[in-house]
Amino acid sequence: VSVTDSQTRDTIVSVYDRFGVVLEPHGAVAWKGLETWLEKLPGRAPLCVSLETAHPAKFPEQIIELLGFSPEPPPSMTGIADRSGEAIPMAPVYDEFKKYLIGNLRAD
Repeated sequence: VSVTDSQTRDTIVSVYDRFGVVLEPHGAVAWKGLETWLEKLPGRAPLCVSLETAHPAKFPEQIIELLGFSPEPPPSMTGIADRSGEAIPMAPVYDEFKKYLIGNLRAD
């Protein structure tokens, strides 16, 4: 499925109008792609999940332009511009990745 920039913007507005959910651009592409795919399966659509890859507050200009407000950033984004990051070498092995996440993620 291919999704245009125009369809992405339309999806952000449509989903907000229909469900009160603010999508970020990547999530809107996933949503529109899923909708398009499901249209090809009339009457036999499987249970599906669409996931966001970022918080809409990461894209305030687009959200303001499309919906007329700036989404409130979550606490996890506070001071994000001041944070440093580093690459962590890791083999492309799911179990190693899972172990790293379980050992290093925290709920804020």
